[in-house]
Amino acid sequence: MRVIETKAILAALAIFQVYALPVISSWSKYSQQLAEEKPAPRANDDPSMIWFTSKLDHYDRQISANWQQRSFQNSTFFNGSGPVFLCVGGEGPALDASVLISSVHCNDMVELAPKVGALMLAVEHRYYGESMPTGRELTTQKLRWLSSQQALGDLAGFHSQVVANYSLTETNKWVAFGGSYPGMMAGFFRLKFPHLVHAAVSSSSPWQAKLDMQVYQDLVGDSLAVASVGGSEACKNTVVDGHAAIGAMILTNEGRASLAKAFNFCDPDSALPTEAIAGEWAGSGVIEVPSQENDPSCTTPSCDIGSICATLLVPVEDFALDQNVERLAAVSSEQKKGHCLNGWSEESIFEAEKLVLMDVYSSARSWPYQTCTEFGFYQTCEIGSRCPFVQGYHNVSSSVAMCARMFGLDAAFVEEQIEFTNAFYGGDAPSASRILFPNGNVDPWHGLGVLAAPSSSEPVMMVDGASHHAWTHPASDPMLIAQPQLADAKAAIQQQILDWLSEE
Repeated sequence: MRVIETKAILAALAIFQVYALPVISSWSKYSQQLAEEKPAPRANDDPSMIWFTSKLDHYDRQISANWQQRSFQNSTFFNGSGPVFLCVGGEGPALDASVLISSVHCNDMVELAPKVGALMLAVEHRYYGESMPTGRELTTQKLRWLSSQQALGDLAGFHSQVVANYSLTETNKWVAFGGSYPGMMAGFFRLKFPHLVHAAVSSSSPWQAKLDMQVYQDLVGDSLAVASVGGSEACKNTVVDGHAAIGAMILTNEGRASLAKAFNFCDPDSALPTEAIAGEWAGSGVIEVPSQENDPSCTTPSCDIGSICATLLVPVEDFALDQNVERLAAVSSEQKKGHCLNGWSEESIFEAEKLVLMDVYSSARSWPYQTCTEFGFYQTCEIGSRCPFVQGYHNVSSSVAMCARMFGLDAAFVEEQIEFTNAFYGGDAPSASRILFPNGNVDPWHGLGVLAAPSSSEPVMMVDGASHHAWTHPASDPMLIAQPQLADAKAAIQQQILDWLSEE
């Protein structure tokens, strides 16, 4: 019998659609979700798309190879004397021209640009989208040039080329923007290249690299009790108690059979054949709790915390199983729109991993490589934690084991690289200036963010009811209309930038 390796790193795969760090509560679930995803159509080339030359290795002087990297540039509002606004790319979906017009990436920047006559730029991160320095083959050897440090070198080189192309001077102050990992990169750019970047907005950015990110699922549980988005302690307790009951049920054949029927698996007789397989399913939640991407403006059943809690708290009569389990099953049915759930098997998990993660031509390998070589971010659900799901099946040891399987990197190496990342950037207390750190209290990533101002010139902001960098979305986004505090947060961010632009 093949051992099932579970893994937790950074939001459900659907999060890729809103440009955020992927939540992988288990490698097996991640790979199966990826295998079922249809790639988003790529936008046609646009005149604003400009390729620029980057060095393959910015730090090894004996490597002289160059490659072509993708950027987008919009000078519609630029009057020659205005600032330069840079939207930093990251691990999310490939950028296109909309990033400098209207998108979820940096619209806090885009909406401020016409007010100050800014030149707007966006740079795609190496090894993501179309910016592939070593081609499409992503072996461990060819991924060696994938790192945040090399990406910072790309930004510095891009800065030099833009300055020359637009005849910029020191009066054209640069401000970097980004949310999630791109927010980290925006802040890192200011931290490491303060002579190039005047200020940065580092939205929803987990600056503290960490091997075991237990806090992620802890905060997912806490988000169910946030009143401003429709949560409550009763709702949270229903999820916790329901999963505790499921944890006992998956230990027996009879219990797993009852769960397969209650949660409408397509083939209930073979859906949850073993405790390990059932643990894979229940360890990251038998329902989706969309804390990271919570959108109170959504209209489908059980699509946000408020509507999930409303369903969970409906009284259950004549229940065959534990009533909290029945309530979770009702939410699951709403989220799946009544469709049955595909069952899992060791063979299907193995094939999905082989197809998506082990295939050296799969673009899905890039972010896992960075977690293994820089950040960790393995989201676990450990026994004794505040994780609201079935505890004990998603642990850090199985997460690190996948680094060895995919890239040949052992646990000691992974831990060493995480320690170096925190030493290099300062963790959650960086020593810098003119970096703003906004976070949302519903977003589980804030657990590793900069939450206490390291200095008076490094302010923090906590936005009540906000999900992952929600304020970077367009002002017309229904989510921002439904939550006025997001518009207030965007206005405060823009005012901070205006204040900093007035400084020498």
